[in-house]
Amino acid sequence: MIRYVLMTLFFLAVMVSVKSQDADTTEMFVKKDFLIILSTKTYQSAFATAKKASAKYNIELRLRGLSENKQTGLTFTKEDCENEGWEYPAYVARGRWDDGVYVSIEYSDAYRGFSPGYYIVIVASGKRNNKELKDTYRKIKRTYKTAYFKTSEVYIGCMH
Repeated sequence: MIRYVLMTLFFLAVMVSVKSQDADTTEMFVKKDFLIILSTKTYQSAFATAKKASAKYNIELRLRGLSENKQTGLTFTKEDCENEGWEYPAYVARGRWDDGVYVSIEYSDAYRGFSPGYYIVIVASGKRNNKELKDTYRKIKRTYKTAYFKTSEVYIGCMH
């Protein structure tokens, strides 16, 4: 009987914990806002825009060692894939635990709700109501008039 009561209490504690989680988290996904300044079908155009934006606004260019790949859009190096236990080529969407302001090129196929086949130049990620992201948006809009936030759910579970 005591065992049954303890198991029931444990189950209820877990349920309360799950119910009280951040509303922006669903199972193994988290909602993130991405500040996008360009969506393009060519990596070369995305790279040129990323470099220009990084220099103009003195925002760190964080490409994560990714390069263009015909199969996956982008990929980590063979060495990085091997070190992570992934088959080459491999690409993991940004947004897992790297919120903040930076310039990056990502591939739209990896994001829920994004049109497939685009290289996207991101200048920030996190929650759009964050002061740093709002300030970056206002600053970026001066040059990149079509800059916008787009929300996606990003997988945060195990990658192996």
